[in-house]
Amino acid sequence: MRHSKAKLAIAFALVGALASGAFATVALAQEGGGGGGDESVRFTWASTGEPSSLNPMSGYLALDFYFWTPSYHLLVDWGQDFGVEPFDSEGSGLATDIQVSDDLMEYTYTIRDDVMWSDGTPLTAEDVAFTLNLYKGNHAYLPQNYLTLIDGQVEVVDDYTVRWRTKEPTSLYSGQAAYMYDYILPKHIFEEFEKPKQFENVPNVASGPFMITEYEVGQFVRMEQNPEWTGPEPYVDEIVWRAFKNDDAMVEALRQGEIDFAYFTSPNIFNTAAELENVETMVGSTPSFSEIGMNTGSAYQEPDGAFVPHGDGHPALTDVNVRRAIRMAIDSEQLAESIMLGYAEPGTTIIPPVSVEGARWEPTGDELMEFDLEAAKALLEENGYVDSDGDGVREMPEGSLDPGRPLEFRYYARTSEQVTVDAAEFISEWLAEIGIATNVEAISSGRLGDIINEGTYELFSWGWIPDPDPDSALDWFTCDQRPPDGKTYGNNDSYYCNPEYDRLFDEQRRALDPEERWDIVHEMQRIYYNDAAYAVMWYEPLFAAWRSDRWTGFVPQPTPEGDPLEGWGGPAEVWWKLRPVGAGGGTGGGSDTGGIPAVVWVILAGVVVIVAGLLVFRSRRATEDEV
Repeated sequence: MRHSKAKLAIAFALVGALASGAFATVALAQEGGGGGGDESVRFTWASTGEPSSLNPMSGYLALDFYFWTPSYHLLVDWGQDFGVEPFDSEGSGLATDIQVSDDLMEYTYTIRDDVMWSDGTPLTAEDVAFTLNLYKGNHAYLPQNYLTLIDGQVEVVDDYTVRWRTKEPTSLYSGQAAYMYDYILPKHIFEEFEKPKQFENVPNVASGPFMITEYEVGQFVRMEQNPEWTGPEPYVDEIVWRAFKNDDAMVEALRQGEIDFAYFTSPNIFNTAAELENVETMVGSTPSFSEIGMNTGSAYQEPDGAFVPHGDGHPALTDVNVRRAIRMAIDSEQLAESIMLGYAEPGTTIIPPVSVEGARWEPTGDELMEFDLEAAKALLEENGYVDSDGDGVREMPEGSLDPGRPLEFRYYARTSEQVTVDAAEFISEWLAEIGIATNVEAISSGRLGDIINEGTYELFSWGWIPDPDPDSALDWFTCDQRPPDGKTYGNNDSYYCNPEYDRLFDEQRRALDPEERWDIVHEMQRIYYNDAAYAVMWYEPLFAAWRSDRWTGFVPQPTPEGDPLEGWGGPAEVWWKLRPVGAGGGTGGGSDTGGIPAVVWVILAGVVVIVAGLLVFRSRRATEDEV
């Protein structure tokens, strides 16, 4: 029997040769990174970390958007290089028309009438109005930030039209800017929950090309094609994200073919991935930065609105001179070279180089706080922070909030990003040289989020991926964005509060002339930089790697080298252009089997049967003769 089976295998191999390798291509397309022996096309991607939530009401990590983007629509979407998508039935946003009143205070949006939720329910103006009001009225962590100018409720005009008024004239809702990052949710699902922010949203009801079907914490998220999707048909039937503890394990999984695509945080491991056979890599430039954040006074600031003082941060960091000394003691150029191996750009301000044209301000000349340990020491000395007992650590000056207290700071890095742990070694040494002691601890992102909300820290290392428009990043640092009570999330993780900054923030939202707005935006960046609540270490590159022998059709945003999987808007174009190698071009088609016409498969199947039958018959004859 072993002899007979071998000949049967040879028969299939011969047919495979005739098909010019088609069987191998189909196998890769079907299994897509170690998954399944069925005919579905599975794409498996991976990263370190864990989603904060799959519910847009409560999620706040960059990873979360990779699940929302394939699932939900925005009202206004933006395409390549952050240009606004056209308002028509072919666009990936919902809006097909936007009417703006002469006083720039009333906005009427008409939406598409051909979008269905994955459970077969039509998406209508009721969903749009409900979602925006839900975000606005329930302190949805990220989405509500774009809605603060709306006066009262968003109203339904008819089945496919909504309207709202603003408190003041603004151009931000005109559809001419990449602004409203508010994913539209199904009313008939979310209205059932008294506390919608606590809804896990798994499985979800989606309007995009894919829907979330399964989530195992610490393991994976599974997404499947939305049967009601009316846009271009994806080649991919199933998307699986896998969680990894570290980059080392992930690069090995990429090598072994267990995954198809990976995001790395370590440049060293990324370089290892670049050397793998059949793996293509990309260093993407996206709107992102990594910073050292400082607790500017969660325990010492005055009560204001929802904010009540909380935490136990060191009082020295309420002094802008201490924060500036820390900024001068961090060598961003060396970090970019030594930690990020030259892939990153040294950091300064909170609006990254990749953003809407004209938005960024960059310090130059005397405004630049350059790396200078001697100048940092002198600044501390001038303001009364001296080392009176000779132990190498300075103390709080007389007349301060806590005279004589040593400048000893808790400093948290994240275990999910080894580069932040590595950077902490450099930064701790520099701070020690200027008389500041640090206790560095690496913890999970979730734990660090809790510590920041509690205000029980001095320094932390994290990063942001801002929207293309600067409004969202600037909004994070207004006074009312501070974590209010020790338990509730707030975007303003440095507890920065400057009334002049807040005044300018409101002013830039009212500015109708783009150049006037950029002038205000630049001044806000200057203020925040000088107040040194953050020390921006570097502008973070995006390290991506994928199996080039399996997949093609990636659409990086922005072009030509951005993020291959995240479209920065609604349903990302990549999810219907991504396809198995050999699946051809076009707009998609999950049932495509390597671009081989169906008639060829019929002929090949017939050849398999004939050739296999002949060889089996001959084998039986040989076996009988041998008996």
